[in-house]
Amino acid sequence: MANKVESRAKESNREVILKGTTICPGIGIGIVRCVDPETVIARNVIEPGRVSVEQERYSRAVRTVGEQLHQHIEEYHGVSVSQVTTILNAHEMMLNDEDLHNRVVERIAAEHKNAEWAIEEEGESLIRQFEKMRNPYFQARAEDVRDLVDHTLQVLSDEGQAVRANPARTTQGRVLVSEYLSPSDVVLAEHSDALGFATESRALSSHAAILLRGFGIPAVGDLPGLKQAAENGDGIIVDAIDGLVMIRPTPATIEEYRARKAKLEMPEGTPSLIQCATRDGTHVHLLANIENPRQVTLAFQSGLEGIGLFRTEFLVLLSDTFPTEEEQYNVYRQVVHAAAGRPVTIRTFDIGADKQRPALHRCSGQNPALGVRGIRRHLLHHPEELRTQMRAILRAAEDGNVRILLPMVTTVDDIKEAKRHFETVKADLRTEHVPFGEDVRLGAMIEVPAAAIETRTILEQVDFVSVGANDLLQYFMGADRDNEEVLHYNDAEHSAFLWLLQFIVEQARALGRENDVMMCGVIASRPDLIPGLLGLGYRSFSIAPVSAAAVRDAVAGARAERTDHE
Repeated sequence: MANKVESRAKESNREVILKGTTICPGIGIGIVRCVDPETVIARNVIEPGRVSVEQERYSRAVRTVGEQLHQHIEEYHGVSVSQVTTILNAHEMMLNDEDLHNRVVERIAAEHKNAEWAIEEEGESLIRQFEKMRNPYFQARAEDVRDLVDHTLQVLSDEGQAVRANPARTTQGRVLVSEYLSPSDVVLAEHSDALGFATESRALSSHAAILLRGFGIPAVGDLPGLKQAAENGDGIIVDAIDGLVMIRPTPATIEEYRARKAKLEMPEGTPSLIQCATRDGTHVHLLANIENPRQVTLAFQSGLEGIGLFRTEFLVLLSDTFPTEEEQYNVYRQVVHAAAGRPVTIRTFDIGADKQRPALHRCSGQNPALGVRGIRRHLLHHPEELRTQMRAILRAAEDGNVRILLPMVTTVDDIKEAKRHFETVKADLRTEHVPFGEDVRLGAMIEVPAAAIETRTILEQVDFVSVGANDLLQYFMGADRDNEEVLHYNDAEHSAFLWLLQFIVEQARALGRENDVMMCGVIASRPDLIPGLLGLGYRSFSIAPVSAAAVRDAVAGARAERTDHE
């Protein structure tokens, strides 16, 4: 892969521009604070007579890390994003992996290496194994292993001193920079009010990446050359809209980005709804994609009409157990209450493909993206999970405007089976005299080509459809969107793909229901694609809240007249 570093000299300073991949959208302007541990690893050959002493030294360090990790979990217990505790608990479980520790102890005995050397080599071996795996979930576990190894090395080096000092006072006004991407660094960023996060790591499906999105910290990853280019104290801008990082930005660049940031972050008092229309007066609906309840405020501050896609996977991916009905109800109720009558579309758990937990997900076959994911998981193996989630959503919708969206629908039979569960849940709630929303509508995601071809038949079974354009594109083009070697095939402006998108709208129009079609996902948030999508006939988009102003401007500058793609 070509180096993404681009630089230019200006006066006596050198502004460096790095191109990466957005993890969490937004703009952060601050000062570099490098957070990678700077532990010096001692690599010493030990005498045979000291093997048992060194093994005990290692075991003592593991116990110390365990004690400190427990204290760390307690320290962050009860913070606004409850998943932090779950992630740190996952690290505690990894710390109790006897196989890993036995291999380190055996390496000390067989190779006469000191504890630091042994854990470093064993950790790197395990990290390489994870990084070679095709499944993004297991690739992301490499960062968890690296974090654990770093903590253990620090304890060995410091003879039991604190695993990591809390530098919160020194990170205010800072953008955290790291070669890796670990949950503890992300927690540090949240607790120190860091303005952004930049990392060389490509583990964009990792626990830490999920946390960054949950915390809403502007972040960019996959930045080769970052640590070489950035030093503590450098000025830095994280442009997590276009996936750029500027190190030592010039005054002109800083001024430009301050203006962009101000435009993105609308002040309090902004009208809760900003009408959106094309140049020729056609009204266009803009709603928000959100990852967790904390993002509802941003959605409505951005003037969006409602929640077009509430991704609920955060309730599952950071735990080894599925949330109870009551836990889900409390989350959904919070969002519905905040919406105050505006529409809220809640997607059922889309577990599988790039969103997996081994303890929870039955995954078979060599290509998880084509296996058991989304509604398939529920219908094939876990209908009780679907019914529990539906109960929680229906209860939360008692006095709200709520819709349920089913992911990974492939055939009409999927819809019919899901509707059977839906009606059963409603009947049970009536029998139990539990209040719920009687008018909750049911919809299907169109993200499989077979479903796209059957749009008309599917719409006869549901109240609405949402086009998951990113997944639809990768399935239609046969190109994994997580595989950099074939990313160029995933061209959202390819004539064949545009034909398919237009076909979907035409099938809905044949039923007089084009207003029941919404476009969601990253493609819907790209201002450069909006005029073309309007030309295809799309009038509703669910977008990232930080893209609202840019998408609204793109709509205002476009015309709604339809174009044909043959």
